[in-house]
Amino acid sequence: MKKTFGNIIFFSLVITLAAQLNINLFITDFKLSVAVICFPAFLFIAQSFPVLPVTVLGAAGVFASRLLLVWFQSGRLAGAVRSYFPEVIFYLCYGLAFYLYTRRSDGRLPDRNKALLPLFLIDYGANLVELLFRIRLGAFTPKAQASILLAAAVRTAVVWCVLTVFAHYKLLLLKQEHEERYKRLVLLISKLNGEVVWMKKNTALIEDTMSTSYHLYEKLKSADENGALSKAALKVAKDIHEVKKEYLLIMRGISEALNEELEGGGMYVDELLNLLKDTLTLSAEEQKKTLIIETDCRDRIYTNQHYALMSIFRNLLTNALEAAIKDEVHIYVGEKSEKDTFIFTVTDDGPGIPEEDQTEIFKTGFSTKINFSTGEVNRGLGLSLVRDLAEDQFGGTLTLSSVPGNTTFTLRIPAEKMKVVI
Repeated sequence: MKKTFGNIIFFSLVITLAAQLNINLFITDFKLSVAVICFPAFLFIAQSFPVLPVTVLGAAGVFASRLLLVWFQSGRLAGAVRSYFPEVIFYLCYGLAFYLYTRRSDGRLPDRNKALLPLFLIDYGANLVELLFRIRLGAFTPKAQASILLAAAVRTAVVWCVLTVFAHYKLLLLKQEHEERYKRLVLLISKLNGEVVWMKKNTALIEDTMSTSYHLYEKLKSADENGALSKAALKVAKDIHEVKKEYLLIMRGISEALNEELEGGGMYVDELLNLLKDTLTLSAEEQKKTLIIETDCRDRIYTNQHYALMSIFRNLLTNALEAAIKDEVHIYVGEKSEKDTFIFTVTDDGPGIPEEDQTEIFKTGFSTKINFSTGEVNRGLGLSLVRDLAEDQFGGTLTLSSVPGNTTFTLRIPAEKMKVVI
């Protein structure tokens, strides 16, 4: 209620102020203002435009502003009320006719092109009523009719231009919103795809743990006199089996949902990298760092394996950003082709990876990002998973070379595995 009242006051004030932009035609005090352009414009841009209340308050505001201006200029109001009261009639007629028209259109303009004739007739009719109050039958003289017809045509044309600008602006905003949603969706699917890869790898670990528990039960069953330990081992095996069943159901549900999306469409690699660049730049700002990513894709590569490829690059770029000690982080992503292989490099200027860790970094569970106060390990996808994606999904390789100030991951992918269209 409070918001609606505020909107009425705001719209009414705008119309009152817009009414001050006007021209006089052939009759003294007969003013043609731009205020009526606001009615269809407000209807077009506002979700709910209170036509009738704005009409009444707007008409009162225009009338009061006219009288106030006369009083400031001459210090008296003699004749001013009679001169400007017909303008109130104009706004009331225009607003009422406009309200009836919008009611037929469920409160919205059906189409700006279809609205041209109704708006022209509403403008002409309201001007005609005002002229009848001012000069009575003189309103039907050729000169008077030509004037109000011209005024109605000009204002209707201006309204159409305004609505067209709003329409294109709205489409532009909608397009930008859809692009942002698409970017977020692609990143989300990429993350889910990476997590499914992780879950598939952990399935074998769950199976091994369940088997180990069951074998422990078999061994304890003959040696455990009271049977308490063997029963506990059997319970662990059963519980792990139940966890495995639920785990597989969840993984299958996510995989089925992803497969529907993964089957269609694709993306150019340079667009993929630009999307990651935008996302990681925001992430760097949250870490109070400045991220500068330079990309050099020599080939126009299109692939429908973009989600897996994005998982690889996202992990490598994120690792470089998080490992950086300096406030300004430089990362270079390069691409070149050799025969039937695409070679991607991701190079950063961070502190580097210690030589003793370079042989361990691709092993499952290894991480250099450990919070020793909490014991928390930040695994991300994990470089072991990144290498698995490179090898299993692409039939490629992922290698590392690192010295302080220069760490480079090199990803080699056979062109046929990328399902490329160049």
